[in-house]
Amino acid sequence: MNIAICEDNATDRAIIRDILRGYMEQNGYTGEISEYESGESLLASFSLGLFDLVFIDIYMCGINGVETARQIREIDPACVLVFITSSNEHALEGFSVRASAYVLKPIRDKEMLTALRQCEEVFIKNARYIEIRSDRMDIKLPLIKIYYAETFNKISIFHTSAGDYKTFLTMEEIENKLNGSFFYRCHKSYIINMNQVAKVTAQDILMKNGALVPMRSRGRDSIRADIANYLSTRLFGM
Repeated sequence: MNIAICEDNATDRAIIRDILRGYMEQNGYTGEISEYESGESLLASFSLGLFDLVFIDIYMCGINGVETARQIREIDPACVLVFITSSNEHALEGFSVRASAYVLKPIRDKEMLTALRQCEEVFIKNARYIEIRSDRMDIKLPLIKIYYAETFNKISIFHTSAGDYKTFLTMEEIENKLNGSFFYRCHKSYIINMNQVAKVTAQDILMKNGALVPMRSRGRDSIRADIANYLSTRLFGM
């Protein structure tokens, strides 16, 4: 996935870039981020299909963000646009160029995260994935859609938002495939996506799909601390 940031303020541009990188890393998304300090410089290099997502400051010297967005739309109708602005007075103009979200200045993690969730479809399309063989078919599973995986009787099951997939991978093979920082081996037979954790209890982990995943009996305090540290870092460390 290719993302462009068009912002004439270097500080704001760096904030957007750092939040984007953190969000992508924590959620298993891959992509390149390009930076532009004016609408003119962005349009000079823009072409059909070059960027999946573009963040545009509305108030820039020279050509403003709304006009930049209009010219982008003439070239690429599918590119996802997010406006960065100090005022929402251009909401109607944003509607005319099909902007997917607005982020008001000063830029904060919470508002950026809300905008990114509104653009989640483009991220999922470009998400990291693993390949498994299930029911005699080769399946690509986006990491973001996996709740957890479990093994029993030499069979493994991936529980995902798109359904369950059986395979003959061992837990060690699964762990090697899911080597992203947000997957965690909490039991000899279970590995979880920590982004999909709803709550940690004394003995189990409640996932966002309602499933209870057991923790190994030895080292439960350490497991709870590891998950809590990850979730707090994701919430406050972006």
